[in-house]
Amino acid sequence: MANYNPNTQGLSQPKWINKPVKPYRLPEPIADDVLTYAHKLDKGDGDHSTDLDNVIETLTQALTLPANKGGAIKAEIKKVLEILTKG
Repeated sequence: MANYNPNTQGLSQPKWINKPVKPYRLPEPIADDVLTYAHKLDKGDGDHSTDLDNVIETLTQALTLPANKGGAIKAEIKKVLEILTKG
């Protein structure tokens, strides 16, 4: 049944320009960085295609590392975070 008197007090407009949006689950340590980067892309701040290519390449290489190479994987994740947080 439709609510003809919805209580919209306290609600704000969505922060996203491009719609529709999807929710994602992210690890807490990187969630803020990923969200900040996503908002930059949504606003159209600069050309991030090169950054995105670098991120994809680094993550793809990290996937080829053996599971017992935690230090090497962390190093690759740090590279990605540096790319995402620069600028």
